[in-house]
Amino acid sequence: NTTTPNTTLTINGLSFYTLYFFNVSVVTGEGTSPFADPIGQRTSEDAPSPPLNVMAYNISSTLFMVSWQPPQTPNGIIRGYQVNYFASGGPIETMETTSTSTLLTGLSSHTTYTIFVRARTVVLGSSSTLVMTNTNEDVLLPPQNFSLSPVAGSPTQLFASWSVPIPRNGIITGYSVYCNTSANQPYPE
Repeated sequence: NTTTPNTTLTINGLSFYTLYFFNVSVVTGEGTSPFADPIGQRTSEDAPSPPLNVMAYNISSTLFMVSWQPPQTPNGIIRGYQVNYFASGGPIETMETTSTSTLLTGLSSHTTYTIFVRARTVVLGSSSTLVMTNTNEDVLLPPQNFSLSPVAGSPTQLFASWSVPIPRNGIITGYSVYCNTSANQPYPE
């Protein structure tokens, strides 16, 4: 409540995206007139607070389910969410959704990803807390560059070498080497 000698007034200190009702009367030396009919007006939207309780679950070696709760202070109508994710040292990938959960697909196996979510009104809000999670290990690929060569001065020895498979798809704890005298004999599974 305020009195002004002008026919305009800027009202400060209001909350974002809140419906306010105002009315006005005339003040003279003789008193105050009846109030005009109230008029309602909603303040503008602003950036929402961050989404809450972001969680990520690995579903497979290339798939995450990410879920969250809406912001505590929406500051307007939540029109959608921006889900951001990246592997260490990689570019930030972004996807948009109107839901409070989504699937992230096409991920690399056995990789740590960082995920954060932002809500959007007419303005994009700030980031949620960061969530880090790993995709599962995947089917291993065979070693690369496998080779055999005789050991000089040892006619009954062969030297075997190979390279780590790329991508690794998991934690390598060792290598199985199988030897027999015929290429046609079955190898153990």
